[in-house]
Amino acid sequence: MNLEFETERLLIRKFQTTDAPDLLELNSDEEVMRYTGDFSFNDVAHALEFVRNYHGKNDQYETYHMGRLAVIRKEDDAFLGWTGLKYHVEGDFVDIGYRFMKKYWGKGYATESSKRIVKHAFEDHQLDHIVAHVHESNIGSQHVASRLGMSLDHRFLWDDREPARSYKLTREAYGN
Repeated sequence: MNLEFETERLLIRKFQTTDAPDLLELNSDEEVMRYTGDFSFNDVAHALEFVRNYHGKNDQYETYHMGRLAVIRKEDDAFLGWTGLKYHVEGDFVDIGYRFMKKYWGKGYATESSKRIVKHAFEDHQLDHIVAHVHESNIGSQHVASRLGMSLDHRFLWDDREPARSYKLTREAYGN
């Protein structure tokens, strides 16, 4: 299955080794990482290892024909961040996630790219629903989930400690 998509302003594609410095920059910003629960990379080599592992034998791309994808601005080939689907074996669900460099916040890139990924979820994968897990205090990501047509499904404790919201979009709601 092809994992390259376009929108009016954006190219969405698999991570490439040339993305490593940008991924390092993205994951080094404390404000970007505040609500993710992820860790920053130690250096470019660590980010490069992440990219190479992402293309590994049991990766999301090959195994499930989905995954986190780089978002590139067409006009200047700028790496903006990433969006994409992820299958969680434990829990048996697919989530949509997005993470963008702070300098690109508020420009509609997360919504634009993620809308294309929602289409991929329902039209290519024929999923019944997708979810988005968003930290309770991450208002920006809550707005993106809402713009994608997602509704608050329930609240929960992320990693049994952080208050979070689970948003859901069903195939039926997507079709309307």
